Amino acid sequence: MTSPRRVVAITGIGAVTAAGAGVQAFWTACVDGRSARRPAGAGFAGTGAAGAAAPPPMVGAVDLDLGGAAPPPEERAAALLLRAADEAMRAAALPSGRLPAGAGTAIGTCLGGALATFAWCDARAATRGPIAPPWPAPGGFAAPARRLAAERGLTGPVTTLSAACISGTAAVAHAAETIRRGESDLMLAGGVDALSPFVLAGFGLLRALAAGVMRPFDRRRDGLSLGEGAGVLVLESLDAARRRHAPILAIVEGSGSAADAHHMTGPSPTGDGVARALQAALDDAGRDALAVDFISAHGTGTPFNDRMETLAFKRVLGARAPEVPIDSIKPIVGHTLGAAGALEAILCVKAIGEGVVPPTAHLEEPDPECDLDYVRGAARRQAVRRALSTSSAFAGHNAALLLGAA
Repeated sequence: MTSPRRVVAITGIGAVTAAGAGVQAFWTACVDGRSARRPAGAGFAGTGAAGAAAPPPMVGAVDLDLGGAAPPPEERAAALLLRAADEAMRAAALPSGRLPAGAGTAIGTCLGGALATFAWCDARAATRGPIAPPWPAPGGFAAPARRLAAERGLTGPVTTLSAACISGTAAVAHAAETIRRGESDLMLAGGVDALSPFVLAGFGLLRALAAGVMRPFDRRRDGLSLGEGAGVLVLESLDAARRRHAPILAIVEGSGSAADAHHMTGPSPTGDGVARALQAALDDAGRDALAVDFISAHGTGTPFNDRMETLAFKRVLGARAPEVPIDSIKPIVGHTLGAAGALEAILCVKAIGEGVVPPTAHLEEPDPECDLDYVRGAARRQAVRRALSTSSAFAGHNAALLLGAA
C-alpha cells in the first residue's frame, strides 16, 4: 500500500539582495517599486557592440558587511548564503546549532564557489600566461552548500543544483520532494550567486544587458540587469512543523519542469516549455487554472523572454489569463541567476501572507504582445491563496512552483 504524500510546509524565509539584508528590505522595495540597482563599480566595465568601452552596466550589487573584511570571491557566495539561511532559521524558530537530526539542504547556483577559478584565469590572461585553470575550482560549485551544512549542523542530504537560472527553483522543488519521500523532515532550500566580471562580460557579449532602465513587458525593453544575492526557505513536513509549533507561512503544493529543446541561449518563441512546466506544477498539486491568484514571472526584460512567457501564461490559464496579476522582481534587484527562483518563491510567500501584489517597476508603455495584467504603477491589495513562480534559463530549462496558503 502506498503511503500518502507528505505535505511540505514553509516555516521560515531569509533573503539578502541589493535592497538590503533581510526579507523585509526585499519585500518593501518590491512593494514600493523602488529599484535597488546602481552602476557597477570598478572592474565591471561594459562592452559596446563593436567591443569599445561603454559605461558600466546597472547591477543589483549587495552592499553589506558580510562579516569582517570583504570575503574573497570564492567565499562571497557562501557569505551571502549563510546570512540568508540564518534569517530563515530564526524566522522558523530553529535555534542555531540545534537543528533536527537529518536536516539537509538543497542549494541552486550558477557559479557557486567557482569564482576563484575565473579570477585566476583573469590574472593569468593579464600576464599572457596559460589560462587553463586547475579544475575543479578551489571549493567548486558546491562550496556554499557544503559550508552551510558544516557551519550550521546539517547532517542530512546536501545537494547543489546547477541548471543555469532555474537553479533556485529547482532546489526548492528538490528539497520538497526529499521531504515528501520521507528522506528528511527538514530542508534548507534556496539559491545563491555573486556578481563577477566574468558573468557581466558573458551577458554583455550576448548583448542581453539593458542599456539603461530595465523594463519587463514594456514595449521599449532592451535587456536585463544582473544582480547578486541569496534566498533561503525552511521546508518541513507539515506534521513535523506542527509538532514543534513552528510558524507555517505557506505550503509547497506542486512543482514542475520542462525543456524547450530549442536553442542554447534563446527561448522557444512559442513558450511551450514554460507552459509545460507551469502545467506540470498545477498537475502535481492537483489544481487547475482557477486556483492561481498571482504569478511571479521570470520577467527578464528581454524581447524574446517576455513575449514567450505571455504566450505560456495564456496557454495554461486560458480564459483566466487576463484576470491574474503578474509581476517581475528583476527591475528591483536585478537578475540574481541561481538565487532568482528562490527570491521569487519568497515573494510569493509574502504575497500570500500580506495579501498584496507588488508592481512591475518601470512598466510604463505595455507591449501589445504582452497584454496580460503585468501590474503597473502601485502595489495592489488582493487576497492571494495560491501563487505560481516560474523560471527559465539558457539551454531551454524551465521550472515552476505552486505555493499555497497554510
